[in-house]
Amino acid sequence: MVEQLISRTDAAYQRWLASVTDDVVADGVVVYCLESLLERNTTYGIGQWLTRYLMIGQESDRGFFLGCDDGGGAVFWADLGGRGEVDLNVAAPAFEVWLRSGFALPADPEPDLPPTADVYVGKVPVDGVQLLVRARKLLGADWRFGDLRGLLAAQPFLAARSAPLYALRRDLEYAPELRPYLLYATDHGLEVVWPTGGPEGR
Repeated sequence: MVEQLISRTDAAYQRWLASVTDDVVADGVVVYCLESLLERNTTYGIGQWLTRYLMIGQESDRGFFLGCDDGGGAVFWADLGGRGEVDLNVAAPAFEVWLRSGFALPADPEPDLPPTADVYVGKVPVDGVQLLVRARKLLGADWRFGDLRGLLAAQPFLAARSAPLYALRRDLEYAPELRPYLLYATDHGLEVVWPTGGPEGR
């Protein structure tokens, strides 16, 4: 079954597969040789939940896939816990492009944030004075230390006006303990700057 799918993949991929005898590892991505390709597609049962695709490589819990539709096509990636084509994301427009890039990982998508917004602090536990101290430093706020307990009681409270959200989100990559507590104002209420399930900083 897997052999039949290989014969229907991108010609550039078939040439590459015939030229390698071992898995190729590049920047954390493992691109399978023929032996591993057969074993991995069977082990993960790819044909049962993602028909017409081969898993050609892997990076941690992310799989890389190639369509088997008699011709070229994009290289896709998906979480190996996903199910079905709706979970596929484009990693490269074609295998040859991905090969030339050295099997580069796709960039994490930018979050859907406005450029600036008012930022609030909320949901910090009542004994979270140290979290407020860290938030104060991260935001460059001038809250007096004697007022921190009062601020905890007044949550959510305005912490910064028209803050640059993309810069704040980058800062939160290095302050994971603050991610649940920094919110920004939208027309629908307050939303977390770092959404639940957001990509972990690499």
